[in-house]
Amino acid sequence: MDQTLESKLKGLMSVFLEENSKINLSAYRTEEACWIGNILDSLAFLELSFVSPPFPRLPSEAWAKEGTGEGLGVRALDLGTGGGFPLLPLAIALPEYQFTGIDATQKKIAAVNRIIERQNITNARALPGRAEDLGRDPLHREKYDIVLSRGLAKLSTLLEYCAPFAKTGGKIVLWKSLNILEELAESAPAEKELRCRLLLQHRYALPGDFGERQLLVFEKGAPIPKKYPRGVGIPSKNPLL
Repeated sequence: MDQTLESKLKGLMSVFLEENSKINLSAYRTEEACWIGNILDSLAFLELSFVSPPFPRLPSEAWAKEGTGEGLGVRALDLGTGGGFPLLPLAIALPEYQFTGIDATQKKIAAVNRIIERQNITNARALPGRAEDLGRDPLHREKYDIVLSRGLAKLSTLLEYCAPFAKTGGKIVLWKSLNILEELAESAPAEKELRCRLLLQHRYALPGDFGERQLLVFEKGAPIPKKYPRGVGIPSKNPLL
């Protein structure tokens, strides 16, 4: 890892752990656990072949807090960002991207925005809101080139949350364990209904006892029916099966 990048990520970790001592943002409370379980796990995204196209770095003033953000280069959304992962490490590592994180918990979003301000991460913002609501908002619906989620929901539920935000031709990247054969099989109807197809299962290994994990990469092939996402709570209580 580049020394400058590592230094910035270590600074992020320090500020995050300070926030985490005040509000429960993550179960990883030591430097080692946070570095591996939050930061290195987030950076697995950088191993994907499509991640680093030759886009010029955008000037910080290009990032508008309001408006659609069209024309700002690669737009990525972290759905259910929680304490800011993978949002924050990836914004530091990919300054040519513009990152938005959303989460339904206001106090977590407030903490993430404090970290963004303290670390001067000019290409990231965090917004409060539910996927079921923001996925219907014209400012966000089908506006993102890449949608990311480390959420713990079933695959079919995550796809319903993520697909409304992705542009046609956009990618959806989900952090998952290796033991999801049944979950993958059950998600087939959701993939078809939400116009998503699985492109890649990328395996990676983390140090120590964290072991092997994988990124599932989907591509959205067409706009989805307007009825998705369904109302608050329905995608998790009644997944598309």
